[in-house]
Amino acid sequence: MQKFDMVAIEVELHDWSALTCGCGRSASHIPADFQKMLESRPPARTGEGWAEGHAYVQSNLMQPAVATTSMVMASLADGGHREHRRQLFIVLATLVNGEQDDIADSCLEVVKRGSWVLYEEIASGRDVDSASYAFEILTLVDDEAVRLDAFRRVGAINLSSDLR
Repeated sequence: MQKFDMVAIEVELHDWSALTCGCGRSASHIPADFQKMLESRPPARTGEGWAEGHAYVQSNLMQPAVATTSMVMASLADGGHREHRRQLFIVLATLVNGEQDDIADSCLEVVKRGSWVLYEEIASGRDVDSASYAFEILTLVDDEAVRLDAFRRVGAINLSSDLR
């Protein structure tokens, strides 16, 4: 069996060149910048060079926010890039909590379709920060309250103390 690149498939599903980036250019550079970031050490500032100033500017969501959410979710589902997971969850939290409610809701819809990726992060015990961001994102999904409470009870040790 051959493993394939989930991020590349997701990137191809979006017309990045039709989206205006937060930097004022076409968003077509975001996937390449994202891939470059994944192949390097995590940037000093979360989202630097590919999300901050591009998919969002501070808390303002830009046109490529939903496509970027899909790309980040595909990367998290792929299971690689362990050293970047914390920053990916922080970017995801920014995207689902942005000031433009309609765009933030669309980003949250993307996350809902892949919610088990977030639950897996909570259950994994790999990183308290990543698990806590995943948990906080899931609190935005109304129909996940019962499951999320069960994960909080069983996996409290994997969450930051303020979420236990």
